[in-house]
Amino acid sequence: MTNSGSAKEINVVVIGISHAGMEVSKTLASFAKMQHLELRVTMVDQRSYFYHNIAMPRALVDSKTATSISFSLDGLLDQYEQDPGNPKHRFIQAAVTSINTTSVELSNGSSVPFDYLVLSTGVSSTFPATITVPTIPEANEQLTQVHANVEKAKQVLVIGGGAVGVEAAGEIADAYPDKKVTLVHSGPHLLPDIFKPTVLSGALAKLQALGVRVVLNEKVNIPENTVFDCSVRPLDLQGASGNVYQSDLQILATGAKPNAGFIQGLEGTLGTKLRDDRGYIKVRPTLQLDSDACSNIFVPGDVNNMAAGAKYAILAKQQAELVSANIKALVTASAGGKTVALKQWDGRVANSCVIPIGRTRGVGQLLGVSLGSSWFADFTSRNLKGKDYFVSFAAKGFKNSK
Repeated sequence: MTNSGSAKEINVVVIGISHAGMEVSKTLASFAKMQHLELRVTMVDQRSYFYHNIAMPRALVDSKTATSISFSLDGLLDQYEQDPGNPKHRFIQAAVTSINTTSVELSNGSSVPFDYLVLSTGVSSTFPATITVPTIPEANEQLTQVHANVEKAKQVLVIGGGAVGVEAAGEIADAYPDKKVTLVHSGPHLLPDIFKPTVLSGALAKLQALGVRVVLNEKVNIPENTVFDCSVRPLDLQGASGNVYQSDLQILATGAKPNAGFIQGLEGTLGTKLRDDRGYIKVRPTLQLDSDACSNIFVPGDVNNMAAGAKYAILAKQQAELVSANIKALVTASAGGKTVALKQWDGRVANSCVIPIGRTRGVGQLLGVSLGSSWFADFTSRNLKGKDYFVSFAAKGFKNSK
């Protein structure tokens, strides 16, 4: 173990505390306690909580879930403190305004230096898949209102047939059989085509069995400045086909955008483009930022420019594990004056999924093997993800969870 009194302090800053950022923070704080007392982890997020948005579809129809999926970041790293009375790891609630090669500038006016920086800022989707209010009471209030709105609505339109759209439509149709639920998707089939055809067709069949009207190959024209906040309002939206879709509550389940605007200043300083044409941060196979000047900056999770099939929570966690291993290797090698070969991401994409369609139905694929429309897909869904969308599992990682 390295003695913190005789070694230079090593500062690791983690920006964005969702699936990837939380994994890196915990792993490196544990590493610090066990092997490198001089290493300090600083977590930064504009919210004071982790939002378990995986469970958002259930929150639409269940008031208990709506107030049970935001977890305080306070004390997240307490168990990894060598001296709990004198904590060295910390959490700063602030937004990142810019970064350079040695420090991070925050919205509260402070500048945080780093030896290693982890950018795990993810993507932003339309509310309520993304919630940006700063505190848990505000998040709970918003989701409780969304649940009340869904309960009140008579005609619900879901735009987008990815996993979130399919799950949202399924939950609403299952909980409220008398509501008219329509799902409109621009593609030829539901869900990403990285999954087996029987998974795709199974999702369609099970939504239809719940009474959901599913329209494929139809792009909905969204009027400029239309706000999607899950409020109850009559709204007619026209598709490219000319068909008009009437509803009094709309859920937009498309259009995730990378949270990477803060990197613009660094691009100017280095005179190079660090984002691809879609705005995702470019990385090397080691998940280091794609710049020789920034080998100490790592980018796991949805904000990097890996293939769309890699943008799932389980793979964000695996990328975080790789980033943690590489930072640990660099810290250890630096202490011994050595060089080290870093691990590389193997380019894998998701080959497993469980997609609940209501409380008792679902489709799935495990390790590339389709569960399709079988009874086993329903059994797996309701006993795994469909049980509570992993809320109880997520809660175990937080000090102040209920």
